[in-house]
Amino acid sequence: MLSLFDENGLLDIDSMVADMPSFRNIMEDGIVTDEEIATQSKAVVDLLHKVEESCTQGQLALFKEALAELSVLFLTYHYKQLQEVK
Repeated sequence: MLSLFDENGLLDIDSMVADMPSFRNIMEDGIVTDEEIATQSKAVVDLLHKVEESCTQGQLALFKEALAELSVLFLTYHYKQLQEVK
């Protein structure tokens, strides 16, 4: 069964990212270019359009909330790391 969580109940985002060919391709040479970011950005936008077209309004609302909360978590975690560098 497909799951978002590992055996400990934690969000398994590290494995998900590591398994993505897009991530492996971008990180292959250890350098992230503007072109790679632009290509990945377009791929994400295209995928989000597919999700939007495929979901019911209720599913889309739930997805939008989850995406927003995940973004809040990412940004606040990143901000906390920056605070610790100072």
